[in-house]
Amino acid sequence: MTDHYTADARIKITDALKGYLADTAVVYYKTHAFHWNVEGPNFYSTHIMFEKFYTKLWKSLDDVAERIRTFGEKAPSNFIELLQNASIKETETSPVDHIMAKVLRDDYLLLAKNAREVGALAESFGDRVTTDLMTEKEMFLEKAAWMLQSTMS
Repeated sequence: MTDHYTADARIKITDALKGYLADTAVVYYKTHAFHWNVEGPNFYSTHIMFEKFYTKLWKSLDDVAERIRTFGEKAPSNFIELLQNASIKETETSPVDHIMAKVLRDDYLLLAKNAREVGALAESFGDRVTTDLMTEKEMFLEKAAWMLQSTMS
């Protein structure tokens, strides 16, 4: 448990982490739902790629929630709370595979930007652990966005 941050730092960092967690949950579910519903000539490779991505996102959810807990805060415990804190929106339908790739690419880039912002905030308070965690998340998301972009060419 962390106890070397000011109350203000703890609140700002955990609020930022909760927002990031909420966005990750939306992107995780969207990726998983696209995995279930992808069709077309590239079905197998896209299906497998989405599975690798949602598996990594699932682990990311756990990492971020546990970081929130190290600050003594509760992680969001239901979808209502997650969706209230999310800036990335759900998808209303299951589009065709090339649109799925574009939607996810855009979401992964937004989530990478969010990770960068959370990391910068954490760094401003000297929180190297959260900064490193967010750098790791950003690295995965940017690589995934590149892979998605490459499937669209």
